[in-house]
Amino acid sequence: MPSIYISKRVHLILDLQLEFFPFPNRIMTRIFRPNAYFEEELSAGEIFPSGLEAQNAILESCFLVLTGPEKEFGEILSHSLPEERWYEYWKNRVGSSLPTPVRIQKGKPESLVQEPLSLEEWGQISDYSEKIGFKLDPTAFERSARLSSKIKQTEWKKKFHMQEFPVWIFKNDSEWKSHGEILRLQNPPFPLYVRKLEFGFSGRQEFLLPSDLGKASQKDFFKIRDVGSVLEPWMDRTQDFSLLFSAEKGSFRQVASTLLLSNQKGKYSGTWLASEEESFWYSEKMDPVLRNLSDFAPDYTGYGSIDSFVYRTIEGQEELRRVSEINFRWTMGRILWELCRKFPLSDVRDLLLFVSHKGIPQEDSYRKLEEWSREEPTWRIFPLSPFYGPKGKPMPKVLLWFRIKRDEVSDPRKTASDLAAKARIKFGG
Repeated sequence: MPSIYISKRVHLILDLQLEFFPFPNRIMTRIFRPNAYFEEELSAGEIFPSGLEAQNAILESCFLVLTGPEKEFGEILSHSLPEERWYEYWKNRVGSSLPTPVRIQKGKPESLVQEPLSLEEWGQISDYSEKIGFKLDPTAFERSARLSSKIKQTEWKKKFHMQEFPVWIFKNDSEWKSHGEILRLQNPPFPLYVRKLEFGFSGRQEFLLPSDLGKASQKDFFKIRDVGSVLEPWMDRTQDFSLLFSAEKGSFRQVASTLLLSNQKGKYSGTWLASEEESFWYSEKMDPVLRNLSDFAPDYTGYGSIDSFVYRTIEGQEELRRVSEINFRWTMGRILWELCRKFPLSDVRDLLLFVSHKGIPQEDSYRKLEEWSREEPTWRIFPLSPFYGPKGKPMPKVLLWFRIKRDEVSDPRKTASDLAAKARIKFGG
């Protein structure tokens, strides 16, 4: 397993702890592992899945902003160092330097991070020791796999009558072929379906016509492993919401509501922190759901969210799908909420938006971002992830944080769409 080492910059806190607080009286070191590939770890049954390091980089840089110079969230683990221009941009804008991450490095027999150590993660699944390094924690893995399973969640929703429309469970590929074929022959009533992996990133799904039910998948992620899946009709979605929660030993409480941005195929692109006017009715309807969640996760401690959406029925009425999916982990909505708590600013609307970035030749994207900020003097725009990778190659997606005057946002979804279009012009997306 990968071990970790402190990067070449001097790390005064750990050095002082070693000198003045010899084990066992040393101050505990706090480490945060932003494992954005958490669902893939659950699916594979192993930590640090290969080939996803670049995808994880966006989350790593977000937590460098969140922890800040004061290390509020402790040391942040990272596969690579963000580029210097990103650090310079933040220092010029906020007046202080963001911290250097703790590098994750394969092939290192020893780690310079000393115990006692408190490890926190985006999704709870691993443990760390000086002798072994990172390893899968069987207890945390079993708990997270059960809570994150779309199959287990669907069974729980049926128990509490929270199925606004039918959902079918297939525990393996054999069940998909046999039961799916039966469903196909029964003249299914919906024109389009979506099949989702039991564990998977946003977008790990396959759209199917009724004639496709039970047939072999065309998607690689269904072919790699014989995995479980759920099937549901694809509804005409009009709005997407998410309820942020915190839990302590199975006691759940609401934290905030967010507006989720996604395209017609359900691919996530950003998050608004919802206003009270936008979310009051939603929060009220979700109260009973949150109370019932203690039955499903009686011992859970940590953060999470419940994803919901409003859809249009065949009769043209709008209905709320209360529980589309439950995330027992950190979420982008939680990051946004924590950013607003850390950097309070009144009378603004806050948005996290993934924007396309190809990089215009001979143009510096940071300079383009500064120009955009000058064009909108009442806004604040921050890059939560770098525009370029460690070797100078443009990153295809960049996460921007917008803070826009409240009276300038009459329609949050249209505003986000306009911003995404403007970003494509500015950054060559």
